[in-house]
Amino acid sequence: MKRLLLLSLIIFAVKLQAKPESAQPKGYLANNRLQYHGYFYKNDVLGNEKELKEIREFANMLVFSLVDLGSITPETIRNFSDGDMENLDSGLFEGMAKRIEILESMDYVTVAEAPFWPLIRFDRFESYKKTLRFLKKRVPQIDQLDYFYFWDEPDINYIPGPEVMEKYIAEFKRVFPTVKVTTCYAIAKEKFLDAVPPSNYDLLMVDPYFLSNESRKHAAADFERFYRSRLALALEWANKWDKPFLMVGDAFGSLSDEGKQFPTPEISLWYYMVSLTQPKCSGLLWFQYGYLETAENITGVAVDSPMQGLMKVHREIGEAIFGPSSPVGVPFEIGEPAIPEIVREALGIKADEIGRQSPPSK
Repeated sequence: MKRLLLLSLIIFAVKLQAKPESAQPKGYLANNRLQYHGYFYKNDVLGNEKELKEIREFANMLVFSLVDLGSITPETIRNFSDGDMENLDSGLFEGMAKRIEILESMDYVTVAEAPFWPLIRFDRFESYKKTLRFLKKRVPQIDQLDYFYFWDEPDINYIPGPEVMEKYIAEFKRVFPTVKVTTCYAIAKEKFLDAVPPSNYDLLMVDPYFLSNESRKHAAADFERFYRSRLALALEWANKWDKPFLMVGDAFGSLSDEGKQFPTPEISLWYYMVSLTQPKCSGLLWFQYGYLETAENITGVAVDSPMQGLMKVHREIGEAIFGPSSPVGVPFEIGEPAIPEIVREALGIKADEIGRQSPPSK
């Protein structure tokens, strides 16, 4: 009897696993199509816990720096590049660990970046391996990261080639096997459609905004220009690869009156609307949150900034992404359409026969 019961349970379990694929919504019919919503965060994680908790109310992913970007010195970059990490102040590594712990405690999906790019740019592979081994021992919290942001906009920032990138990514995954790898491509011109991402990336990002201003109007023609100039190339490229991707939307402006303007809330909503139509798109990030002094002289949104219209839309988008899925199809039953009386009379159909027989043949 026990053997019979066990056999019945096994058969039932197999039937559950063998559920036909069509029963699992995919592509356009998938529930909760977007999984991620967040920012390229340019403030330092340390000292901004209150702000990060506020953002976490409507965002779950953060691209952040393992080191304070505002305090990176030539010595820091030189030691990273030479693999001489022992010569750096121990506070640098304690800060890395603390930043990860803070974001993990808030349950963010973490995407960390660090100044590795000179190692890759000048192909210092042995120094790179030495740096990774040191970080593995000195900052074990790196294993808790969800993603590592490997290189910024490789299609416009010189890289030695995808095969070289694959070598560096493979070594990173060998040392940190639980951490996935991502980066962002700026597919802003047709020539960038030929860009080939390394095959061992886990997640791609595309930032289709670049640095020019959008129209301040929101008519059909304005959306058409926005789509053609910003999104068409990025989506054409992103959908070429068998990888999920994130859309990176515009949320920054120039500090000078003559420079780039912030997008309007309506344009921000366009990014979300288009991302919903892309089965391979798994999330929406915004560049950028906060301010970092750079040569580009740009700043991003903030919860306490004058850009409250943008922040309101970002919050609403996050609430929609993480809220319950809307039903697929119309929410009411569609019955048999009524047949007009003149048609019934012409075809000789009685009212009580509708639905029970076909019209009489000639």
